[in-house]
Amino acid sequence: MASLEAQNSPSTTDEAAAYELSIGDVMSADFVSVSPELTAGEAIDRFMRSPPAVEPRSIYDLYVVDDFGRLVGVVSLRELLEAPEHHAVTACMTAEPVVLDASAHAKQAALEIAPFHLAAIPVIDEQGALVGVVRAGTLLDVVEQESSEDMLRMHGMDLPPLTGATLTAVDSQRSTMLLDASIANIIRIRLPWLVVALGGGFLAGGVIGVFEAALEAVVILAFFLPLVMDMGGNIGSQSSTIFIRGVVLGHIDRRNVVRRIVKEVIVGAVIGLLVGAIAGVLALLWLDRLDIGIVVFGSMVATATLAALIGFLIPWLVYRLGQDPAAASHPIVTTIKDVSGLLIYFGLATLVIAELAG
Repeated sequence: MASLEAQNSPSTTDEAAAYELSIGDVMSADFVSVSPELTAGEAIDRFMRSPPAVEPRSIYDLYVVDDFGRLVGVVSLRELLEAPEHHAVTACMTAEPVVLDASAHAKQAALEIAPFHLAAIPVIDEQGALVGVVRAGTLLDVVEQESSEDMLRMHGMDLPPLTGATLTAVDSQRSTMLLDASIANIIRIRLPWLVVALGGGFLAGGVIGVFEAALEAVVILAFFLPLVMDMGGNIGSQSSTIFIRGVVLGHIDRRNVVRRIVKEVIVGAVIGLLVGAIAGVLALLWLDRLDIGIVVFGSMVATATLAALIGFLIPWLVYRLGQDPAAASHPIVTTIKDVSGLLIYFGLATLVIAELAG
């Protein structure tokens, strides 16, 4: 029997675990079980006499269980209808079906069962007893719900876990929490990591203050500063979003994180070269100053490369420290990117531009 056991998602920490639903939380009791001693005709009769709580349109398979309630096979309703009535159920059933452990993380299970293209998957307990069925659509809802939570937390809205909520009620409760909660609770959810971003803004302002003389000497530097900073910010945000999505979907883990980081840095460098070349040429043509063009080009390349690196590296370090990367990484990435981008821009200007070097 191909069992998908409970396992920790790469993004799971003790704190984040409270947000995750298990298969047992989302499974349904709407299934029909039959004995292996029955014939196809008897199994169909059993299905037709199933309890009113079982919705016939939601039944795809019948589950064959022994006297102890342990799952021994799965037979599709279609196969039973096509088989001769006197044929044994065991002759029609799949003896080693894909099953899910009731304690498995629902999000991780959804990723693992996706290649099988199953409409419903039986759920067993530690003893192998059939305890429920989970629909593929339900698992898709779980992935969408938790991805939405990650996006909210990535932008500084670290929502507390919801306990005792059914899957269909979770999104409604989340929306209510963000819209209808008291002002104090809304501030508590949204403020903490915004304070980190505020501190980063003060640091960036301090860097600009240090290079105030450079701005006074070459005023045109102020024009290209937002260009360089925005490009670094966009690349850093893209990289951190890609990383968090990769962790959520199980595509990034300890075995491949170095390779993923190296690839992202290369991507950032190539983007920096392409966009920096365009910006540098436009600056040269506009001002007819090669030194300004070199500063803009070099700053764009270096800032884009560094932004791609920290966009991946910071969320990974936050995760390794046992914190939620979706909640903490975005403000930290923004702060480091802003300060480092300013240092790169003014540092390169000091080295290249004659008015500053002299």
